[in-house]
Amino acid sequence: MPGVPVEFTPDYIAAASPKEAQLYAGFLQSGEPYRSLYRRDFHTGARGGFNHDPAKAPEGLPTPGIDLEDEGLYFNTSGAARDYWKDADLPKPVRDIARLRQDLRTWGYCLIAEALSADQLARMRRRVEEQAEAERLAGLAVWQGAAPRPDEPLPRLQFIHCLVNKGEQFVQCVEHDPAGVQGGPVIEQLLNETMGRDFLMSSFIAIISHPGNNPQGLHMDQGTAPFHVADAPFTVNTMFILADTSAHNGGTLVVPGSHRLLADIPPGQPIDRPLPPAINLEAPAGTVMIFEGRLLHGTGVNRSNDLRPILVMNSVKPWMRQQEIHLMSTRREVLEAASSKLLYRLGALTGYGGVEGAWNCPEHQVVQRLMMEDGRYRRIGELRPDSPPEDLGADYGWRHGDSARRQAPHQPATLAGIRERYEGLEPPWRRPEGPKFPRGG
Repeated sequence: MPGVPVEFTPDYIAAASPKEAQLYAGFLQSGEPYRSLYRRDFHTGARGGFNHDPAKAPEGLPTPGIDLEDEGLYFNTSGAARDYWKDADLPKPVRDIARLRQDLRTWGYCLIAEALSADQLARMRRRVEEQAEAERLAGLAVWQGAAPRPDEPLPRLQFIHCLVNKGEQFVQCVEHDPAGVQGGPVIEQLLNETMGRDFLMSSFIAIISHPGNNPQGLHMDQGTAPFHVADAPFTVNTMFILADTSAHNGGTLVVPGSHRLLADIPPGQPIDRPLPPAINLEAPAGTVMIFEGRLLHGTGVNRSNDLRPILVMNSVKPWMRQQEIHLMSTRREVLEAASSKLLYRLGALTGYGGVEGAWNCPEHQVVQRLMMEDGRYRRIGELRPDSPPEDLGADYGWRHGDSARRQAPHQPATLAGIRERYEGLEPPWRRPEGPKFPRGG
């Protein structure tokens, strides 16, 4: 454009912005810690790094793309890796909260014994298996999380997303309701202590490992954050174990204590010493594993002939972006029946993620979602004092929100006809009664 100062032109800016001059380029483009996490011939028991490329596996293997005999690969944990950890007091399933705290602090994970009763376990596993089979039959199954075998188009890991839509017991899990998970009060206490009780649910999924699946590369779920602090994690996972798990059926791979080893490395810097080998989680069905977001973990190889189902609920700080946009994904019936606690965990009742400025707590976003679903949500556009009355008085969706209805009687400049039209406006949804965190949760 004529008259634009030369300093504002793209060519000038590009010439004045070599990589060495750019702010924080080294940090943002370092690729760490993953670049050094997947380094070959460095980490203990992981000759090829903590990642698996099935295309690089030897040809002629009984299971294409997976070398189950090479003990130098991180996902084969029954030999040297087991010897490495044989004298360590690693977490075992217990009910004692003091020991659970100690394990979570020391190793980055803990195992809650019998967190699901026998009846709760049976109901949950049946519901997951029915849903998984139905989604396969309907062509709705989601296959992700690992590379496929070289001879197949899709991975052998099936995901079921947005579990709150798929059974009442899953809603009870989010609320840590003992009716659905008898260990719920212990789970909630540990999450409150680790994250602060204002955490949100980022996602809640089932992961079903089919026989012969490829292993996941080890990763941190907190790896989405560009930095870590040594004091505490930003994310924590709750894993519901629905089948006895071991190395044989691909129990989750973890590197015990890696949460502290990685948190101590300055952001953007490489791992400067070899990490210990991974182990496969071993625990009976009905156990709940809590592990923090800095812990290296991944799905192991299922060498059995059976499915291995788990559920994983990820919790995040309230200022972090949730993996699932629950207000778009959750079924109307679930939202309409939801408690204040469930709505908060879903992110429908926070100071973030508002619609048209509806950020102030307690501002439920359910009204906006339901009106959009009904095609009745109208957004406020350009207005002027002399805009036509039909524009100034339009039935904007904002009018139906919590803040707008609370403020409406006190708007001194509202035109009389508009005030009369919307006086005493009732929302298309009745907000739940009761506190967000009942029972002191």
